[in-house]
Amino acid sequence: MSLFSSLSSGATALNAQSYAIQIAGKNLANVNNADYARERVVFGTGGLVQTSIGAVSFDLAAKSVAQIRDAFLDQQVAKESSIRNALQTEQEALQRAQAGLGESVAATSGSDIATGSNSGLSAQLASFFDSFQSLAASPTDVGERQTLLQNAAILTDTFRQTDANLTQVQADLNAQIQSDTSDVNTLLNTIATLNGQIARFEGNQPGSAVDLRDQRQQAIEQLAAKLSFETRPATNGYGQIQIVAQDTGGNDVVLLDNTVVNNAVVFNGASLTAGGTALALASGSVKGALDARDGAIQTLRSNLDALAGQLVTSVNAAYNPGGATGDFFVAGGTTAGTIVLAAGLTTANLKASAGGNAGDNTVALAVANLASKSFSTAAGDAFDGTFIQFYSGAISDFGQVLSGLNARVDNQTAVENLVRSQRDSVSGVSLDEETTDLMKYQRSFQATSRFINVIDGLLEQVVNRLGAT
Repeated sequence: MSLFSSLSSGATALNAQSYAIQIAGKNLANVNNADYARERVVFGTGGLVQTSIGAVSFDLAAKSVAQIRDAFLDQQVAKESSIRNALQTEQEALQRAQAGLGESVAATSGSDIATGSNSGLSAQLASFFDSFQSLAASPTDVGERQTLLQNAAILTDTFRQTDANLTQVQADLNAQIQSDTSDVNTLLNTIATLNGQIARFEGNQPGSAVDLRDQRQQAIEQLAAKLSFETRPATNGYGQIQIVAQDTGGNDVVLLDNTVVNNAVVFNGASLTAGGTALALASGSVKGALDARDGAIQTLRSNLDALAGQLVTSVNAAYNPGGATGDFFVAGGTTAGTIVLAAGLTTANLKASAGGNAGDNTVALAVANLASKSFSTAAGDAFDGTFIQFYSGAISDFGQVLSGLNARVDNQTAVENLVRSQRDSVSGVSLDEETTDLMKYQRSFQATSRFINVIDGLLEQVVNRLGAT
């Protein structure tokens, strides 16, 4: 090998070490970037050439930059994150419903509905029956009549307000799902664009578009937070992928193929669809919102409707036994959102009896006794048990669902963190490792520089001194 070729080899090696230092610095700069996968320079030579002194290898060069990623761990992170987002979205929705309920769900288990907050439906229901009991004890007392009407009005207002609060939570969830759907379509288009860019950069050098791959993985994990899907390599290669969801029959629905979004996602009010086909959601925030809206919150609303309906029917039957002297509640208001006092009720015409003498308390006592009456669905009633037992059970069931979600969110968060930690051990940037590599490349750079200085000195000797002698 001539001195000139040695000088050229040294220059090429110097460039390779310089590039390695640059990549190590890039890694260090992204040490706190959770979406960055560390990179490594792949060194190599151009092969061998036969010379008069034998086979000689070509110069050392930086052939490419390899991204340190584990595809399986990337998929696991996206999967576990998607499950956690579903649970957390449902948990947050139920917490908002609990706030709108105005009850301490942990305090209303058992048979005593009066142990909740003073402003909750449980306390107002207890006050309502207590007021009728007080009226039965003092049928002619105007103060007791005023208190009863006030408590009855507060009870109906609380029913309607509680139902309105839960309805608003469901409406908010619909809006959230609509927003998530828009984000899903935006992310699908982003991934399609990145697919095209990666294909252009990697046509002759697979895996080289490392920054674009980081951006695509970030978009994939953001998409996984919204809904469940699979990523598959595209059939034509060049680093592109497919995004594939499942319909309710377990069939594939290709949302994205290479650079084309085949099926935009639509929220029809009941479910997510793609190309008119309902998607089966296994995880993601959309699933969590739908589960909360159509699950525990709707069950709670249905239970409140049953409670309000039975209250209206039973109180009216006891208050107006003959059906001719006027009801206490409007007969048609048999849901939590429509329950209301009959028009024209005053302290003067409020009935303590069905036309008896001034001290007669039969009607007031009959209504008060409803507090301890046990209803039965077998007899055509709306629920089994007393008002107290049914409402306590409904709140307790809701509390158990929320408590279970709290535990599941904690467990899933721990699983997700474990998987992320495993991926970070592979793809994450280590300060110690990069600092060591930086020193190694620096020493290599310095050694190559000295080699070039030696060759330069030898050339000077050949050109300037050998000719002079």
